[in-house]
Amino acid sequence: MKKMYIISGPAEAGKSTISKRLAEQFDGSAYIEGDLISDMVISGYHPPWESEESLALTWENIADVSINFIQANKTTVIDYVAFPEEVETLSEKVYGAVKDADIFYVVLWVEKDELLRRDALRMKEYQMGARCLALADEFKRKGIDERFLYDITNIDIPDILSNIKENPRFKFGKTNF
Repeated sequence: MKKMYIISGPAEAGKSTISKRLAEQFDGSAYIEGDLISDMVISGYHPPWESEESLALTWENIADVSINFIQANKTTVIDYVAFPEEVETLSEKVYGAVKDADIFYVVLWVEKDELLRRDALRMKEYQMGARCLALADEFKRKGIDERFLYDITNIDIPDILSNIKENPRFKFGKTNF
């Protein structure tokens, strides 16, 4: 079975760490870093949270690259801030191209104090500050199905990876939202 994992959450929740480590768990895998896809635009760049057009283009590109990897039998792991409506659109495009794919959606969660602590450990030019908390609040406002939320505040990485791979609660279907 072909698989795709969408690892989401607010800034500093651990998306990159968990996504990379998850991709390493599979014999044939691909890791898609959404920020790199977004940052491919050089002239006329607008951050995706400030431009619907930029956000839509980023998701179109993520979908196309994901489909290519899935069709090449690579377990695909996407590391990006993904809200339910974006996951819905992405999954429709993937399911339209790859009928036998399983899609998993995980929103990593840590307490707000921990988000800020982790952010303070970043180099100054990469710190998100209040944006970490704004993203956490946006996830709460979106009303994400609780089964996709995964509080990893006090869980070690091997257990997180095992749970993401083995827990069917994260499996996404067209009627989840």
